[in-house]
Amino acid sequence: MVMSKAEWRRKRRRKKLMKAYLSLTLLAVIAILVLLLLVKVITLIFRNSDGGILKKAGDVTVTQSLLSISRYARPGEKLDSVDEIIIHSNNTIGKTAQEQRDYYESLKDRKNDEERQSMHFIVDLDGKIYQCIPTNEIALAVRGSTFKSISIEYCITGSDGSMSAATYKSLCKLVATLCKKYGLTEKKVFRHHDKNNVGCPLFLVSEENWEKFKSDVKLTRQGKNVEVTNAPIKNIVPAGEYPEGTENTEDSGDA
Repeated sequence: MVMSKAEWRRKRRRKKLMKAYLSLTLLAVIAILVLLLLVKVITLIFRNSDGGILKKAGDVTVTQSLLSISRYARPGEKLDSVDEIIIHSNNTIGKTAQEQRDYYESLKDRKNDEERQSMHFIVDLDGKIYQCIPTNEIALAVRGSTFKSISIEYCITGSDGSMSAATYKSLCKLVATLCKKYGLTEKKVFRHHDKNNVGCPLFLVSEENWEKFKSDVKLTRQGKNVEVTNAPIKNIVPAGEYPEGTENTEDSGDA
């Protein structure tokens, strides 16, 4: 069948329109991808504009007590991303955040590859928060999550690894602040126990305590007050060690 001149012109116009639509669609897709990339770059710049230093967690001032650069505690390597927040506890009842921080600092002098470890933050017995490593650098805390996580350690007051009410509230505020900063939810908050099957943080290994904590972090993130009602959370008791068999053994040599 011979195509008429008018039909040939219509077919030609349809082809031109189809090509134009495809070109516009391709340009639109490219524009969206460029926009998403630009947003990501701007977000990264904005998040890192503070140099990885956190000044406040809610109404709690964060004290800067950065570790020296060394391969044993603070290698100075950059985080690839912040996808997880991981909670730890120290292993000595009544040990302060400053004492724990000084232990990490001493590792550079001990030069023992089996002792390499550190944390981004330590929450003290009285609720004060210390930052040991910028949030844009790695800490040597959890094998397998080094380059994508921020690690927080809290000081303990009981043989069950429990903490003071002040520590608990500050820990909630710190985690909530970091969740907001990095666009995370409680689903991205983990225990050291979840990653390496160790008894750390001992008090929060209990699923009941852990679910309560995550719920309180969510309330804090939403700007609501947290009432500390968990009976195991105690006041400070005389210094001592974890009960036998519940040691908090950190992973080392992770970098």
